[in-house]
Amino acid sequence: MKKVIIWVLVLGLLVGFLAPFLNSSSDQNVSQPATFGFKENLAVTFGKTAAIPLKIKENGIDLVLKIGDSVVLQVANPKEKEIYFLETQNFKPGAYLLDLQIKDANGSLFNVQRNLRILSDIKPERWSLTLGASFPHDTRNYTQGLTFWNGDLYESTGDPNQDGSSMVAKMNLTTGQPIAQGETTFKQHLDATKFGEGITILNDEIFQLTWKNQQCFVYDLKSFQLKKEFSYAGEGWGLCTDGHQLIMSDGTERITFRDPKTFQTIRTIEIYTDQGPLPQLNELEYIDGYIYANIYGTNFVAVIEPVMGRVIALIDASNLVAVGKGNGEVLNGIAYNPKSGKTYMTGKYWPKLYEVGIIK
Repeated sequence: MKKVIIWVLVLGLLVGFLAPFLNSSSDQNVSQPATFGFKENLAVTFGKTAAIPLKIKENGIDLVLKIGDSVVLQVANPKEKEIYFLETQNFKPGAYLLDLQIKDANGSLFNVQRNLRILSDIKPERWSLTLGASFPHDTRNYTQGLTFWNGDLYESTGDPNQDGSSMVAKMNLTTGQPIAQGETTFKQHLDATKFGEGITILNDEIFQLTWKNQQCFVYDLKSFQLKKEFSYAGEGWGLCTDGHQLIMSDGTERITFRDPKTFQTIRTIEIYTDQGPLPQLNELEYIDGYIYANIYGTNFVAVIEPVMGRVIALIDASNLVAVGKGNGEVLNGIAYNPKSGKTYMTGKYWPKLYEVGIIK
């Protein structure tokens, strides 16, 4: 009984402590000369029209409604109720800020904000894999990037133990080891302060990301000598190319297209299904006009439209993981060989690399 009384007293004190803040928040909402006609954030499917109601509480005000950086509505002396009809096909799937900017009759400025998500209008198909030939894969390789160029396989690895094992190398598919010609081994190591991530090849240059170092190293394809490096903000995860631009993931649902000459951002897309954003995008490969992305920590690979960012399919690679993982870690690594039309997959510390067929 004493415990009950004590908890009642504590609860009463807590409510009394929070009351001024709760009242302040309520009064602040009431004092706004205009607001949204809904309390929660908004989610709408791409291609549909969304009604965004506005509630006007005072006369003689001016309204500006912005979605992201775009002004979509300007009204002087609005009616008691205004509705803005959002045509979602004018925006890509993704997250946006609804910002209602208000100027009252005295010239004072107010802001009311809500979050908006535009979901994909496509329910992803479920695809599967068939397993073909297998090839040796070095179980010391913490695979971060995998790609083919002119029929040759290239791999980059990370360094979880901070022992300097991050590398990029031209690999012998049949042995799983770096290729050497004479005294030259087509391999480059990073020092222990650098954690290697995704790679891709364009215009006879190898681009290799780093995880948290915010550096992209560029090597000469023939000599494997470091030519230059670029810097970027945030993390580096996966990297591929459509033959013109570099396409980069950072572990979120965002994919960034970059200029290979400057590494500057050209554009970004957010990757969405019909249910919401798809984060944890990792190793990337560009195959027949689509971006294929490992979803980190899962057995799934997303197939993504490169323009809109909609996920058209999810590939379930559980059968590959069951056979190929061994004592290794997560699935990671997709490489498409345009010369043969074959696709290969592996994972971190896996003992094998597999030729796979994709069943749509």
